[in-house]
Amino acid sequence: MKVLICGLLAAALALGQGAGKFELLAKYRGLGGMVASAVADDIAYISYLYIDNTIDVVAVNTKTGEFRVFENPAPTESGARTMAVGPDGNIYLGTLPGAHFLKLDVKAGKLIDLGRPSKTEQYIWEANFGPDGKLYGATYPQSKLVRYDPATGKLEDLGRMDPVEQYAHYVAGSDGFVYVGIGTSKANIAAYEIATGEHREILPAEHQVVGQATVYLGQDGKVYGTVAGKRFRMSGWTATLIDSAAASPAKLPNTLRDGRVVEVAEGALKIRDPKSGAVTERKFGYEGNLLPLFRVQLAPDGELYGSSVLPIHFVKFDGAKHTSKNLGGLGGGEVYSFLSRKNQLLMAAYAGHAPLMAFEMGRPFETGNPKLVNFTGSDSGWRPQSMINGPNDRVYLGAMSGYGKLGGPLTVWDVEANTVEQFHHLIPNQSVITLTAWKDRIVGGTNVGGGGGSHPTEKEAKLFIWDPKTKKKEFEMVPVEGAGVLNDFITAPNGLVYGTAGRTLFVFDPETRTVKHRQELPFRGTIYSGVAMGPGGLIWGLAPEGIFTIDTKTNEVSLVARAPEKVTGGFALRGNEIYFISGPAVYRYTISGH
Repeated sequence: MKVLICGLLAAALALGQGAGKFELLAKYRGLGGMVASAVADDIAYISYLYIDNTIDVVAVNTKTGEFRVFENPAPTESGARTMAVGPDGNIYLGTLPGAHFLKLDVKAGKLIDLGRPSKTEQYIWEANFGPDGKLYGATYPQSKLVRYDPATGKLEDLGRMDPVEQYAHYVAGSDGFVYVGIGTSKANIAAYEIATGEHREILPAEHQVVGQATVYLGQDGKVYGTVAGKRFRMSGWTATLIDSAAASPAKLPNTLRDGRVVEVAEGALKIRDPKSGAVTERKFGYEGNLLPLFRVQLAPDGELYGSSVLPIHFVKFDGAKHTSKNLGGLGGGEVYSFLSRKNQLLMAAYAGHAPLMAFEMGRPFETGNPKLVNFTGSDSGWRPQSMINGPNDRVYLGAMSGYGKLGGPLTVWDVEANTVEQFHHLIPNQSVITLTAWKDRIVGGTNVGGGGGSHPTEKEAKLFIWDPKTKKKEFEMVPVEGAGVLNDFITAPNGLVYGTAGRTLFVFDPETRTVKHRQELPFRGTIYSGVAMGPGGLIWGLAPEGIFTIDTKTNEVSLVARAPEKVTGGFALRGNEIYFISGPAVYRYTISGH
């Protein structure tokens, strides 16, 4: 699908600031993540997520394909990952990032903000009606249960269902109880007794593994749970392990009055008859909204490519025409790292069709291109923030670990042989997130954190040296005391490694294995993997405020140009041109004077 970009202002927006000029190349518009849907009275209601923008709730007539977009009454809310049909026939939503309940009044044709049931919460992950006719929601980041009473309008914060875990992700009720699926560092299931307000966790201890517990209402009216492939039946204060075959299937969502089931595809409804298997496709014309971009990269064909956030649209930009083309979808998350290599554009993705992908230049986007690379031990929830060409003609990646885990791996990808090897816990309980090649070694840096819902155990991020031949760590140190995150490692022509830790620049000498210099940056921090050697023999990089340089002769750091709007991602450099992202916008900065 071609996506037209608001390029009307592009030619006019050439801002001469600092040592060059900024030019708006394009603003990307496309379909956001379809994160929730519901069906009532032959109308399909769909929620689309647009980070830092607005929820779009779209109603589609399943008979005609006519659609309508409802105005969001809660301007802070960018998405609603859950929808429930109420006993009154209205549609109820739970939002992010402010955890509101919304009601779509079907008769009035209007979205109504019901308010925020808990001041501490950011996401209502799932919301369902309990046996008492009230709406219950499961939240993040304090794993709470919240409630709304349609009869009185009362909102309630029912408290934490787990004292430590962050994700209350699923909720279902039956027989006077509401059950909550919890994770991700340790899966659990909480039971809440409606009559008394008492609650406690009931999953047997031997099943409380790393992961996310789910709960659902079965077709038999009972609540079931799943943890690590095992099934449980809920009854009061008990979660009983059962054979999977004994679990009632979940109630079919999105079912029309005649029993047909509605599935939402990109720009279409697929209406399936479960008896005959016949499928009717109903296209509708909703084309989306401004959708944030995440990374951009200049590929071996000289063209600029990028990816959007939630979901992954693989996008090619035309800087001369100020347009873009969505080549296709690559999953529900985002590409965290691009890398140009020989005749391929490599991608490392969170929640992608595969954790690693390789797009071959000169061939169309189609099945088999990009090549999808899955491997033993892969985790779709990783966040691969660094990807570099390195020794032995291999590609090296550093990544935040997946949900609930610590110890994000150093990953070595032999692209030609199609093999992948991972090394976890090079620094115990820390994630490898920044890498640079130095001679025949890899110099890396860590983040003390892990995947979503994990609980850090370490206090200070470390720098390390790793030998690809022996596959051993040779050295480690804390380069900046008290810093929990290291970023933007780059090896300069003088043989020194430059890196940042928050607002601190440091210079590391791999020969002597010492930090030679530290100083405070004149801006808030840096954009990850946002540095490169460029004109004037300087390190050029991205900060949220704009473009900066580091003079490797004097270690002077300068914010040389303030961007027209906050920089949110990047980074690509070619000659005297730097490409970066500000939300849905792609900018080009042209360096002058070098």
